[in-house]
Parts: sequence; C-alpha cells; structure tokens
Amino acid sequence: MRTRFPTYRSYALATMDEVLTPEQRKDALILQATDFSTTLLRNDGNGHFTAIPLPAEAQWSAVNGMVVADFDGDGRLDLALNGNDYGTQVSIGRYDAFNGLYLSGDGHCKFSPRSILQSGLYIPGDGKALVRLQGPDGSSLLAASQNRGALKLFSIRKPQPALMLQPSDVSVRIHLRNGQVRREEAYYGASFLSQSGRFIDWGDEVSYVEITDNDGRTRIVRPKQLSLKEAN
Repeated sequence: MRTRFPTYRSYALATMDEVLTPEQRKDALILQATDFSTTLLRNDGNGHFTAIPLPAEAQWSAVNGMVVADFDGDGRLDLALNGNDYGTQVSIGRYDAFNGLYLSGDGHCKFSPRSILQSGLYIPGDGKALVRLQGPDGSSLLAASQNRGALKLFSIRKPQPALMLQPSDVSVRIHLRNGQVRREEAYYGASFLSQSGRFIDWGDEVSYVEITDNDGRTRIVRPKQLSLKEAN
C-alpha cells in the first residue's frame, strides 16, 4: 500500500478498484451496510421496534459509552454519550470529533443537544465507558473513561434521591405524577464492558415505583419523603 500510494492525496483519490485489485477481491465475502447512524430503538411492543436516529451532534464520531437517565429531574429521560476512537489504522486517521454529548429528552423520543457550556459534560479524549454511580450522600455521578487518559467524574447539578435495587431485581415501572408510566430494565452490564450502579433516581415527578424480581414477584415502593441518605 505504501509503495502504491506514497501520499495521503493519492490514497484519498483512489477508487476501490485501485485500492483492492480484482485478484485481491477474488472469493472475498462482501457485506453491505446501509445505516451508520447512532440510533435509538423504540420498543413499540409485540416485537416491533422503530429506529429513530439521534441528532447530528451524536453522529460526529464513534459512540462507545451511553447512559440513559433523568438527569434534570423533570420526569423525562435524557442521554449522556462518550465516544471517539484512536485505534484506527494510520491510513484512516483518528475518529476524534467528539467531546462527549448531553441530549435533553422531551419524553417523546426527541432529544435536543446541549452545548458543553450548558451541560458541563466535556470528554475530549479517546472516550470509552460511561457509567452512573452513587456518591457518598446517595447523589448521582457520571464516570467517563478515556483510553490512556484521565478518568473524568461529573456530579449532577440537581441532586436527586435514589432508590437502590436488589441483586435479583430485573425491571422497574416508574409511575409519574402526571399519570405516565415508564418501564426500565435493571441490567448487569452496559456499553463498552462497563457497569453502572443499580439504582433509580427518585425525582420530584416520581409518584411510586413497581419493582419486579427474577422470580416474577412485584413490590411497590411509595416513600412519602425520601432524602439523599435515606435512599441508601
């Protein structure tokens, strides 16, 4: 390759036939990709999902870590993203256009990007895992890893009480004061070989929750007043 393409320009202008000769393509397995968007899959029920691409700001680079949570306490889910990839081949170059991203949700699968100044989320390196943890007082934290870089820790501006889940809990139905119900699954394992803490935020908009364990048993939690430390 280096003898055939001595400059970046010659490689950039080459056609696929010039990069890979017919002999090199002989007996090759050819696959086609039609969509490279970072996409939300909405579960419509009955085995049907709707693909909803995230805003353009989420498409600037590879996304490795993602956390879905109600960060601002308005009862609607938001997204935090971590990305980039420095491990590409020299001839391709880094995927490094990402500085982390916060997307504010409207509760109807539409998300609006917030600037670094607005969100305070800034992860400029080779971003990998992104997880949500609990601080000493029970408040929610975001931890972002960067390959060969510093681990970054972010605190939520509006601390919310949190309810810890039991090891056997598998799903939660969150009932909001406006009558809406949201179902969340309690995972073991998350994006990029990571694991967030197993807890749910108890924001001002939450009325009560139903928690189901792996034996199908359901319990209802209705705390009248939940402080940060009481949540633990």
